[in-house]
Amino acid sequence: MGKTKKLNIFIYIVLVVISISLLLFFDSKAKIKTQTLYDLQQEIREVVSVAKPSIVSILSNPSVDDETLQRYYEYFKNTPFEQYFDYKARIVGTGVIVSSDGLVVTNAHVAMGAPVITIKDSNGKVYNDVSILAISNQLDLALLRINSLSSKLNPITFADSDSVNIGDIVFAIGNPFGFEMTVTMGIVSAKNRSLKAIQGFSYSNLIQTDAALNPGNSGGALVDIYGRLIGINTVIASTSGTNSGVGFAIPSNTVKSFIEKNKNRIVSSSSGQPFLGVRVADIPDYVKNYLGIDYGVIVGEVIPNTAASKYGIKVNDIIIEFNDEKVMDANQFIDLILQTKPGQKVNIKIIRKGKIINLEVVMGKK
Repeated sequence: MGKTKKLNIFIYIVLVVISISLLLFFDSKAKIKTQTLYDLQQEIREVVSVAKPSIVSILSNPSVDDETLQRYYEYFKNTPFEQYFDYKARIVGTGVIVSSDGLVVTNAHVAMGAPVITIKDSNGKVYNDVSILAISNQLDLALLRINSLSSKLNPITFADSDSVNIGDIVFAIGNPFGFEMTVTMGIVSAKNRSLKAIQGFSYSNLIQTDAALNPGNSGGALVDIYGRLIGINTVIASTSGTNSGVGFAIPSNTVKSFIEKNKNRIVSSSSGQPFLGVRVADIPDYVKNYLGIDYGVIVGEVIPNTAASKYGIKVNDIIIEFNDEKVMDANQFIDLILQTKPGQKVNIKIIRKGKIINLEVVMGKK
């Protein structure tokens, strides 16, 4: 065999070895990348499986059985007009289980938007016996209690929101547009955000995230990579009313403090929960200055077929006293209502078109 032939064989062998080595190298790299993505996927699944059992749907039921509405609903059933006469329960937001014995936290604007609250858990079990323990307009938080539990619930674990950093990976779990238990992923975009008052609510010290939030996510959980609660999703910044990548959550430490303050309240469920039937907001300073008062709340809506509508409370009335106690703000007003009982007579002093009017109202119930 000539030297040239031997050299060619040697070069061929070297090239084969190099080719095989390169193939093994790149194949190994591919496997490593695939394994990394697989591990990441498994971690995300684990986060969702840890947090999801603590998430609930907040449903709104009609406050009364409206036979006319039911009749129209049956008449227009299975037509494009059905939705306008639907008297059945619908999802208005999301909640988070915070204790095994039935405490659930959500947004105040979710709880106030439901004449009668029903809660459905992640397994589809429905709880109709629900009481409102406390509502804070200032924080936009509400604490609910599920009564008559047959088994313990799965409370979420709280994280220290002060330890959250910008860039941390987060997951939002809620019911956007009624699509239950939807999970979206993003990061903490900023901290300590403040927003001007929106529909009577004022926000400060918020966590900003780009995890997709939409109507129905309100009251849901923002969790970290361990499935722990770092915030309650509450509001978005958007020109369209839908997600634009700028959402906000109330920090978990604020939520925890609110729960601790109100968790031991006792609300009787046997006789129902007191319900007046108005939605109120704090009065702007310029209106207070014009009227010469420094307290009171303004009525933004009167819900039909409630005590408020029956006894003559009207939109734009300014409520200044409730049972001889000055009404300082919307948060205190809601608290005063919760201290009454269904069927109890209360005195409500209002200002209407510059005149002071005293109303005697019998409290309704949810």
